[in-house]
Amino acid sequence: MAAFVTHPSVMAQQSTGPGIQKRLSEIFSGSKEEELLEPDQAFKLKVVVSGPTTLVVDLIPASGYYLYKERIRFALKNARGVGIKSVKLPAGKIMIDPTFGKMETYDKPVQAEIALERAPNAKSVTLAANYQGCNEKTGVCYSPIDKELTLTLP
Repeated sequence: MAAFVTHPSVMAQQSTGPGIQKRLSEIFSGSKEEELLEPDQAFKLKVVVSGPTTLVVDLIPASGYYLYKERIRFALKNARGVGIKSVKLPAGKIMIDPTFGKMETYDKPVQAEIALERAPNAKSVTLAANYQGCNEKTGVCYSPIDKELTLTLP
């Protein structure tokens, strides 16, 4: 925040309109409703093993946040005898992003179904999930989020 605090004589030399100062004040105010959530609160992840060859992943953006469909990825680690066969995600909402252009997004909870190919003796696997989203009101986008969960297969 120190980058925006300037000496009054420097401020006088800037030719910014009152709208800019007001917007900066709003962004950096201490108001609770304008504070950005921590990544784990803004974008929650829940994984359930729903059968011997199916994982169900719930991605839950907080109110006022959205996820990019294109930035949701899954991989397996420590997965001897197990591989991802397919990942099904529902259609998202199309929006025009100022940086990325036309993007498919989720501003409500979304469920991904991951079908696995599995050898009979495979008992556990680590699911690596990677996803990215933004705060709709401020336009602030989070760095990609990486999560790993070790799961026991039935």
